[in-house]
Amino acid sequence: MYWLILSAALWMLAFHQAGLAQTNETCLACHQVEGTKVRFPAGGEIDVTVDPKKFAASVHAPLTCVTCHTDQADYPHRPVKAKTARSYHVLAQQICATCHADQAKVFEASIHGQGLRMGLADVPTCTSCHTAHAVVRPKTAAFRNNIPETCGNCHSEAAVMGRYGLRPVYQAYVEEFHGVTTRLYRLVTPLAPSPSAVCYDCHTAHAVRRPADPASPVAPANVLATCRTCHKTAGRFFATAWNEHQAPSMRHSPLVYMVQLFYKILIPGVVGLLAVLTALDLWFWAVTRWGGRKA
Repeated sequence: MYWLILSAALWMLAFHQAGLAQTNETCLACHQVEGTKVRFPAGGEIDVTVDPKKFAASVHAPLTCVTCHTDQADYPHRPVKAKTARSYHVLAQQICATCHADQAKVFEASIHGQGLRMGLADVPTCTSCHTAHAVVRPKTAAFRNNIPETCGNCHSEAAVMGRYGLRPVYQAYVEEFHGVTTRLYRLVTPLAPSPSAVCYDCHTAHAVRRPADPASPVAPANVLATCRTCHKTAGRFFATAWNEHQAPSMRHSPLVYMVQLFYKILIPGVVGLLAVLTALDLWFWAVTRWGGRKA
């Protein structure tokens, strides 16, 4: 009789434990604790802390945790299948694709998707751009205005870009008209979407291709048509003003470079001259007023 009662108690406890992870509140009881991590057999770890407020404000708030983490529905959790943090994020792509099949198919054909299949460690995954638990709607002003920074997480890194024969274009973009306007909106009017072009307006979001690819919106033959999606009346030479996200120099856009150099010298020179004239005027006034000048 004793063993029968003990077995029943253990079965009930196991059943209760298995059901613990079925609600978001149960999951967050552990996962909202700062510093919650998952460690991998081959080394490395990832932070799996979830901010309840950010998750509640995300587009995925109506979902349960086990909608995506189907293999972690029981507690204690099963060991993760991934051996490294990178492989964990790659496997997460399959979870996103269960709902976002169309976007996943387009992404697979993109330069990023090709790199992912090749096993390149720097290629972004879904969560690289959208995050895991703070996903916002892509139509919001916050998402649009932050796109340059999102893309800049990779495209500002000279070391990363250099491994693939690319230039770090982020800094050049934020110094151009489009980038300056977008940063201004992000800082001053964050609730209003920038009317200026951000990365995905020209390169697309999930179908990014090499500029040399004839199907790319920024291929030389397609640039003008891409510009005309915003600049409806752009003439045939309009796109020649684009500097391809390169800082002006004597080798690239020399006229722009010389104009910039001219103003870099002119403006400080004018301000400095005014400062000198003001100082001389004050000195003359002081000498006249208190210098004991005699008639």
